Amino acid sequence: MKNIGFGKLGKSVKFLRNKYSPIGGDNEASCTLRALANRNPDKTFWIVGRTDYGYLNDAEKHDIFPYDNVRDVWGGRSIGPEHYNESYFNHVVNYFKDNGVVLDYTVLMVGQIGSVTIPNKILKVNDPDAGPCASVLDMTKGYTTGITTWLNDSKPKYIESVNDPRYVMNQARDIFHLPEKSLGQYDYEYISNKINSYEDQTRTPTPVKSVYAGMETAFCIDYDHGVSANTNRNTNFMMVLNEGKPSRYKMLKEWILDHNNDVDIYGKWADDIVENDSRFKGTLKIDAVQQKLQDVKFTFIIPIKKGWVTSKYIEMIHAGVIPFLHPTYDEQRHTAIPDFLRVDTPQQLAERIEILSNDSHKYNQLLAELRESILKPEYYDGSFLNQKIMSSIDPDYVEPNLEEFPIPERPTLGLESFF
Repeated sequence: MKNIGFGKLGKSVKFLRNKYSPIGGDNEASCTLRALANRNPDKTFWIVGRTDYGYLNDAEKHDIFPYDNVRDVWGGRSIGPEHYNESYFNHVVNYFKDNGVVLDYTVLMVGQIGSVTIPNKILKVNDPDAGPCASVLDMTKGYTTGITTWLNDSKPKYIESVNDPRYVMNQARDIFHLPEKSLGQYDYEYISNKINSYEDQTRTPTPVKSVYAGMETAFCIDYDHGVSANTNRNTNFMMVLNEGKPSRYKMLKEWILDHNNDVDIYGKWADDIVENDSRFKGTLKIDAVQQKLQDVKFTFIIPIKKGWVTSKYIEMIHAGVIPFLHPTYDEQRHTAIPDFLRVDTPQQLAERIEILSNDSHKYNQLLAELRESILKPEYYDGSFLNQKIMSSIDPDYVEPNLEEFPIPERPTLGLESFF
């Protein structure tokens, strides 16, 4: 197995941390590809989705992918409505045909993509005999159509890596070539109500099994392991939480807002909520959030969907913040978060925060135990995530010995790179 595809549907992947969106999620695809490429210097990784890779200079590419084993299928191809034509939509299909590249497997991640992704082929649901075909959003044309056209036409073997339960391969009815496996943050099964083919657009509900695989640990790859936590903290409680869809306001109100007047909440929320409640402070970029958390003792985590694990618990513990969990967070007990932090009522949350606030020994001991049990070195060097994904592709996979692969010298930048 030498050639592996990688991409994210619905969104451009950002490789530079200062380009990450403050809303969240930009780090996951970048970190996942870094884990794969940098733990497998003997393999070539082909980016099949849109990214900012082509905007990086040679030194930046070397810093992110030191083995020079990543190739951008879209390199040099412009994006924008004026470029969206059949050549653009078939770009991935034609690239691999024209260059004689055969992928052994592909790893795909999914953002928001809409119900139809391929222009001029999918009939309208309510009136299939009426023309024209179902419309496709320009954003979908730019960041999704090339991949979904390739999936349906070339039928590559692929797995799906899921970081958000809202965004899986069941959003669009015109993706009829589904993943062989789905690696996520919860054990469950979703249904794709897909068409059978372009010629037969009858819908066939098809189950896809998704298994918990610790995909949330991708967060750690952007940071160093072993950095000690600041224990001199002055902010007792703070939350980092986007509103999400469906809205998490009702749960936030029940657990936090109705009981705490002095609390800061960072994240993206509806304008009317932010304008009418000074406790909502707006968005911060991921590194700014981590900096803000260095002064915080406790937080509370609400899942984006009942039962699910998110990366929030590991983000908080990395920053030295003790997280309490909503009763519907990590219902399947995949994480090593102790029962003391799994609260059943707002009153219990307040009582347990008070216990730790009044007992510095207990507080320091719990924080140390959390960091020891949760922040594993293999999360930070990418070996855990790499093993999870590669072994799902190849049951006989053995990670190569990196000592056998010397890292090429970092390129020297010319003056043109500074202008």
